[in-house]
Amino acid sequence: MNVIIPPKRRDKKTSFKKLVSYVSTREEKKPGEAVTNEAAKTTGPEYVATPRFGQLVDYVGRKRATPATEIVSISPEGIQRVLSGEVLCETNCFSLDTAASEMNLTASQNRHCKDAVYHFILSWQGDEDPSPDAVFRSVRYSLKQLGMEEHQYVAAIHRDTDNIHCHVSANRVHPTTFRAQNMWNDADELQKCCRVLEREFGFNVDNGSWHMDTYGDLHRTRRDMPSAPRGAAKREIFSDKESLHGYAVRETHQMLNDFAEQDCLDWPLVHNVLHTRGLGLREQQGGLAVYDLLNPEGVSVKASDVHPAISHASMVKRWGNYQSAPPASDPDNHEAGILVVDKFYMPQLHVRDQEARRERREARAIARDILRARYDAYRSGWEKPDLRTGERFRQIASHCVVAKAHVRDTVRDPLMRKLMYRVAEFEKMKAMAELRLQLRKERQVLSDTGASRPLSWKSWVEREALKGDAAALSQMRGWAYREKRVARKQNSGWPEPKVVIHYGPGDNVPTFKSSEHETRLLRDGTVSYLRDGKPAVTDFGDRVEVYAAADNKSDRSNNDLAAEITAWHSGDNTTLTGEDKAVNRVLYSGVVRNITKRDGHVFEVSDPKLMASVHATEESMRNQNVQPELNQAEPQIRDEQDLRPVNRDLPRP
Repeated sequence: MNVIIPPKRRDKKTSFKKLVSYVSTREEKKPGEAVTNEAAKTTGPEYVATPRFGQLVDYVGRKRATPATEIVSISPEGIQRVLSGEVLCETNCFSLDTAASEMNLTASQNRHCKDAVYHFILSWQGDEDPSPDAVFRSVRYSLKQLGMEEHQYVAAIHRDTDNIHCHVSANRVHPTTFRAQNMWNDADELQKCCRVLEREFGFNVDNGSWHMDTYGDLHRTRRDMPSAPRGAAKREIFSDKESLHGYAVRETHQMLNDFAEQDCLDWPLVHNVLHTRGLGLREQQGGLAVYDLLNPEGVSVKASDVHPAISHASMVKRWGNYQSAPPASDPDNHEAGILVVDKFYMPQLHVRDQEARRERREARAIARDILRARYDAYRSGWEKPDLRTGERFRQIASHCVVAKAHVRDTVRDPLMRKLMYRVAEFEKMKAMAELRLQLRKERQVLSDTGASRPLSWKSWVEREALKGDAAALSQMRGWAYREKRVARKQNSGWPEPKVVIHYGPGDNVPTFKSSEHETRLLRDGTVSYLRDGKPAVTDFGDRVEVYAAADNKSDRSNNDLAAEITAWHSGDNTTLTGEDKAVNRVLYSGVVRNITKRDGHVFEVSDPKLMASVHATEESMRNQNVQPELNQAEPQIRDEQDLRPVNRDLPRP
């Protein structure tokens, strides 16, 4: 297991509003995410954001506008376990609904503590499935080690990702003494907690800043390589571009390590090794820095981050004061040759691609950088179309003023003049009303054509691709490849089927409600029928997969459901593949379905031999006047009261 401490705001006013908004207002749902009635009815933001503790509690508890909460248990110490939707929570407050208000009220009693919100995450590896008791005991132990055993907290277990994790939101202010807990060195304490909990509960041992030996003693982990600087790590993670630190370590670390073991790594040799890879070494801010020879004024990396042996202290202690790089060639002895630079640092290269198809990769990376720069220039230079609203209204007002002046100069009768003034005002009001309608139409046209706001990055790339831009086409293909990769990852999550029933294209059927299965609809249209929480039968539209069952009863239910789904298809191009015994069981379920139900749907397959076997078995059973058993599975568009009773007197194979 491991621990994550999300960063907080530097102005001491931590807010999770942006995080909650990002999580709760996704425009595109994951294709593999299950569709629920509540999610289908919700069109706007789902979560209610209240200041400070409210936002954090709402996020970790997945709290909706009208959450359905159910108290699972209450311990003698007053610790409640509450089921909020599908999220199991634990709190020592009076209730989950009032937890945020209680923590805010307690925090307000300490005016010196500007930010009383403390948030950390306990995460387990993907192949682990800890019980709720183990998770919440880990939470309480962690809070105790942090000195917050009696503090208010809310913990929530999230199982909607590949790694089961638990969010913990705690109040730094004590509920009775109102003293704020000092969180100095909290990351180290939580890392120690992880090592202790791994041994106590048998969790998988994870990497961290501390490790436990065979005697149960904790020791700080020694690293052979210094960790990458934060800026370099962020560059490689978020932009997928190789950093100068990553390039220097990849190209020179092994050579420097070999020379250091031979104890021959002096100043000239260090300069030569770095020079052959397009790097240089210089004194900088009292230490040594590695820089790019092609861009000396650009970013640099601490020499000790590249290899500990070339740190300033190590080199000065072993080889004396700093010596500048020797010349790459000797002008007095041309036969000595020139020190050749084999490679250069290319910041445009992607991290995942370093060797193969290097030239095309460099050109593609540069073209995409230029494409992004063009989009940034488009965004910075974009101006909203000016409809001259103020000017047009002022023209109408000026026309009214001129009309009134003309009436004042030409009409002498006071009553007639007053009447003409009213006519001018009426004409002004009429013209302004017409202008408002005209402006509404113009704004609608701008909105429909997308000219009222700048194009998004994806829309702009699509527009440039239509114009024939090769870099835009390459970017679109990259997005498509990423989506295919995600789709392959999702498809690989299903178990290996024992029988697959293929249907013709466009031969769709409704979802079914089975008394033996739980129906779950995914956002990509896949219908998964679960038994004991595990996939039993999955309807992908063009095929139905039947998975292995734990016992004969479950296997019979799965086959009956697959036969029912097949009966509602047209029967054209219906083929069965898989093990012979498993295919025969599905065919037998189809025979039973044809005998017990007469609703206009018949179980049929395209293979003449299999269909002949179905007819023969069906005829034999009808001649024996046997009414077999069938597990009920009905389409959800039908009334549940139409279910027919069945006789249970025929043994199943």
